[in-house]
Amino acid sequence: MKIAVVGYSASGKSTFSKKLSAHYNIPVLHIDTIYFNENMTINDRTVTEGRIFDMMNKDQWVIDGTYRYLAQNRLEQADHIFLFNLGRWTCFFGLLRRYFKYRKKQRDTMALGNPERIDPSFVKWILWDGRKKDTKQLFKHYMKTYKDKIIVFKNRKDVKKYLESIHYKGSFGYTG
Repeated sequence: MKIAVVGYSASGKSTFSKKLSAHYNIPVLHIDTIYFNENMTINDRTVTEGRIFDMMNKDQWVIDGTYRYLAQNRLEQADHIFLFNLGRWTCFFGLLRRYFKYRKKQRDTMALGNPERIDPSFVKWILWDGRKKDTKQLFKHYMKTYKDKIIVFKNRKDVKKYLESIHYKGSFGYTG
């Protein structure tokens, strides 16, 4: 099984991906762990893409992150696509919850050397810059092109209902 999880920042993609990985016992790749280096510097594109291709060459995977350069390859290979199309304020409050849960700690879904913090530019990204017309059009394109294998989550209740539908046995708590 190959699963791609895409969507807005701080929408719950990584938490959901970890749950799917545990449920199906398949490896997960959080693109943020390879896209970034220490102190949020961006990794070399060829290194990032090489690691994504390495994962895509496996028989089973969950890949979490939109990373546009290789998205089409991932989505075409994926058996299932989950699009987190949650509202900006839901994502912002998800960021706040995540911050207070992991404050000054290292999240396992983020590159080493990047303890949890709230950066004003990231808040701006979540609320405005990451929701520009091109991103909205990209998500509409995904929904149209991959309509037979995409599930779109518009809120956290949708996520919980899906996890219940696959008889997920782990914690339902916060799904984002």
